[in-house]
Amino acid sequence: MCSKHLTGLLAFAVLGLAACSDGVAPGGSTEVPEEVRQDIVSLLEESGFFGDDLGTQGATDGGSSAATVSMANLAGAEEAMAPRVWGRRRGLPVRRQITIEVDEEAGTAMAWKEVEFDGRFLLDITDDGQRNPTEKPLQETVFQHAEFERLDQEITDERGHRHRWRLVAVSPAQFRMAEEAKRTVSITQLTVEVNGEIRADITDPSAPIEVERGVPKLRRGDEVTVTAYVSNDEQGNVPPTFVFLHLFHASPDARTWLRLPMAEVLDQPGVYARSWTVRQTGRERVAVDAIDAQTFVTQSEDDYRANVWGVPYIVLDGPAS
Repeated sequence: MCSKHLTGLLAFAVLGLAACSDGVAPGGSTEVPEEVRQDIVSLLEESGFFGDDLGTQGATDGGSSAATVSMANLAGAEEAMAPRVWGRRRGLPVRRQITIEVDEEAGTAMAWKEVEFDGRFLLDITDDGQRNPTEKPLQETVFQHAEFERLDQEITDERGHRHRWRLVAVSPAQFRMAEEAKRTVSITQLTVEVNGEIRADITDPSAPIEVERGVPKLRRGDEVTVTAYVSNDEQGNVPPTFVFLHLFHASPDARTWLRLPMAEVLDQPGVYARSWTVRQTGRERVAVDAIDAQTFVTQSEDDYRANVWGVPYIVLDGPAS
């Protein structure tokens, strides 16, 4: 196993913080060739599924939930709404590592990505008419991996880039708390329904999804419903959890991130759903963002707890499917 720094090599190798460890499975050579490594990392970058972040950076308007938080753990506290202005500033990763393993005999490869952030969660819970968010600590790690197969001959993609490998499967992205003790919020299942048909049902974010047959294929005009099953060990607030949906292709005007609150399904505690209409073509991930309600109660305490799953999808040209 060897490691190489990807300083400045690719767009997502940020300021020399990206690192790549290359390895081989039994029966392979002793080192992944440089051209193979570059081909695989390029495919990851171009896929649209493997970015380091989801949603907008910084505290933004919108995405407030209509539900109230009852701060039962704070003596004498009154009920409060989740703030209208909130967000994250994850910043540059403190560690970014892509590990690549190649099985020469099988003609397959795997890549694992792990990114650590030491950022800030921003929120404005004051009612003073000014936008002046406070900060609280945010330490998260992002996990994702992908599978590849070697092609019989080199191909040129639609961008004019030449490849000898093909991306065949990719896992959802999972953002989870860096400290195990803070992993109190968990997404346990996520479904994606397109025009009434289940296209994805995920219970393990580490399980790969086949790009051709498993990644949801959408078209403009499709009605998509995302349903998330969420648990929270902390029950001091009512509701215990706020859940939001991050979308990239839902705006009729531009490709841009939107944040929408998900509503708890009637008579199904811990089950949240939200529907949206596909407006733009492209590739991205639709993300469910489950946040402990206590995060929205204090201004700067170290009480941020969350779990985020980002599921890849492809929006094709043409009418709704």
